[in-house]
Amino acid sequence: MAFSLTLLSWAAIEYPTQISSANQLPHLQRAIRWGTNFLIRAHTSTTTLYTQVGDGNADHQCWERPEDMDTPRTLYKITSNSPGSEVAAEVAAAFAAASIVFKNIDSNYSAKLLRRSQSLFAFADKYRGSYQASCPFYCSYSGYQDELLWAAAWLYKAGGGNNYLNYALNNQGWSQCPSEFSWDNKFAGAQILLAKEFLNGKSNLEKFKKDADSFVCALMPGSSSVQIKTTPGGLLFFRDSSNLQYVSGATMVLFMYSKVLDAAGKEGITCGSVNFSTSKIKAFAKSQVDYILGNNPLQMSYMVGFGNKYPTQLHHRASSLPSIYNHPARVGCNDGYSSWYSINNPNPNTHVGAIVGGPNSGDQFVDSRSDYSHSEPTTYMNAAFVGSVAALIGQNRRQINSQFNEPILCDKQISTKNVSQ
Repeated sequence: MAFSLTLLSWAAIEYPTQISSANQLPHLQRAIRWGTNFLIRAHTSTTTLYTQVGDGNADHQCWERPEDMDTPRTLYKITSNSPGSEVAAEVAAAFAAASIVFKNIDSNYSAKLLRRSQSLFAFADKYRGSYQASCPFYCSYSGYQDELLWAAAWLYKAGGGNNYLNYALNNQGWSQCPSEFSWDNKFAGAQILLAKEFLNGKSNLEKFKKDADSFVCALMPGSSSVQIKTTPGGLLFFRDSSNLQYVSGATMVLFMYSKVLDAAGKEGITCGSVNFSTSKIKAFAKSQVDYILGNNPLQMSYMVGFGNKYPTQLHHRASSLPSIYNHPARVGCNDGYSSWYSINNPNPNTHVGAIVGGPNSGDQFVDSRSDYSHSEPTTYMNAAFVGSVAALIGQNRRQINSQFNEPILCDKQISTKNVSQ
């Protein structure tokens, strides 16, 4: 949830004009404020952050509507005695990013968010401990160093002070070369924020620029150091479990970094002997957006409700069960499974806008709600997608496509390290 909010804020910060042109900026700001208000209530002291409501295991044994939920609303928290630096730092990042969104709209709220961010960052850094040890569900696998760098970068960007930039500089040895950007691995995002500072004259941050370049080189087809292959239809394929979360995250990062490079007057990056212009990078990112929206071998839009053909049996309780207006009687835990989960019919409620996990490595997709690896939507897929589509508003599509169709030659590799897990 915190990562989703950070991404939404990043989009609002970088593309306000584009989002406004689609009449969506007020909606986006309200969505961000709803989430940050929730997280503020979860942050009850300088060393206490509630991290989960509900028993994940018990919830997954039930298939019922939100209105009927009767599973335990168990509360989980991190404290100085049971820390979780990843989640504390990610909430700090969300607060810092959101404080920028509201700076010129509600200065008091913005200042409140910044203070909360500083408090949580101090908690995450002072009581270092992985959330893997204290979490009940949705644990961290990549460690907390990426979240600490990510949060420090956002705090500096939000005006928290030079000490956060110095923190990133002093801990630049943490920075690795991942091939993914996700809720569990934020190195690429932190690297782009800090690469911007390097390009603005802070020469001691060069490592972050090199690492950001490596991320692009790991993804771009034709790069001699490519790590992530594409499907026959052209989709980046990271792993066969909610793959579109990694695609939407990578796409947002590619657009964001291209924007940074363009602003600095840089024409692109070099991967060994291959040059990728920012136009090529943006064109490849656009191809991923287009694939998700239906330009793929199946002509299937993976955004529910968009286009003529899209998933109808997504793995989502409220979508797959009849509304209380059409079926007032309570739907119990087992009733949902026996009466609705397993039937081969479209969901009664169309979850408009939700992006599902997507196709397999062969561009094939089975529309089945039981196949959660491919049919489940998530907030962090959609949040990253907001930044990607915002980047495309107003762009000359014909020019981008012609740039992407240029031949790419390469032979020399650069050294990268895959730390996706």
